[in-house]
Amino acid sequence: MRLRAVLERQKRLCEVVRVLEKIGKVGHMLLSPEDCTIAVNPDNTSHPQAWASMTTESDDGTAVFRTFRIESKNDNKIAFEIDLSNFSRALKSSEQAEMATLKLAKKLGKAYLSFEIIIQSTPMMTVIQDVPITIISAEEQQNLMEPDIGEPSVRLISPPLKSLSNVIDRLKGLHDRVCIRANMAGELEVGVETEFVFMNNFWKDLEAPALDGQPPPAKDPSQKAAVVVDGAMLGRVLSSYQLRPNVTICCIVDRLGHKILVWHLFLGEDTVTYYLPVLE
Repeated sequence: MRLRAVLERQKRLCEVVRVLEKIGKVGHMLLSPEDCTIAVNPDNTSHPQAWASMTTESDDGTAVFRTFRIESKNDNKIAFEIDLSNFSRALKSSEQAEMATLKLAKKLGKAYLSFEIIIQSTPMMTVIQDVPITIISAEEQQNLMEPDIGEPSVRLISPPLKSLSNVIDRLKGLHDRVCIRANMAGELEVGVETEFVFMNNFWKDLEAPALDGQPPPAKDPSQKAAVVVDGAMLGRVLSSYQLRPNVTICCIVDRLGHKILVWHLFLGEDTVTYYLPVLE
């Protein structure tokens, strides 16, 4: 099993890791010749899940690595658990480096993701940072699969995440449960409804994105869905506005007794997707 790569977009990777830290402390990192995926809480349906995907190598400058080399008996795929706070600190240290290389290392029987950071100075200085990891076996990797939600009941291009985040910050002061309603006519409603408090925020004329190879869906106010989620949890998800996504899509699945709230963030060639369990 071998891994060696020169970091190309460590600032972006560090930003992604830092927002994932708000969902969970441990990341499951899956590397293949094509993609770098980081999953948080991938096997816990009672907590929010987060899946971030970045291209590992390309010719157009969008890849997170360059001179990327990966070898394993599992179809050249490697996966491991890593403490996200340790990972983000190592990435932060490498942001101003002349060059930063990462590789798999084994020392005294323990596995590490080792960073070799070359800093431009007089004389040139090299810093080594070893981040402990736990290798995930090929058999265990088969269970690391992003949720398949099928076609959502409602899907809309959401308002700016910063605006939504500000709304949730206000609502959290009123109640810990937030109600979200939406329909395929482009209407979104976010609020708090209790015996003593009623406060809603409305958006309209939101676009419904087309699925791959299909025309945009017709506006249909009767195609609607509603969920209630934990306000603090939703606030942590919406703080990812710091990633400056190009497009964000809100999806609500509400069918056959199965409910889930999904937020897709598109960051150029990169993506971050959140799967939020609902309270009702």
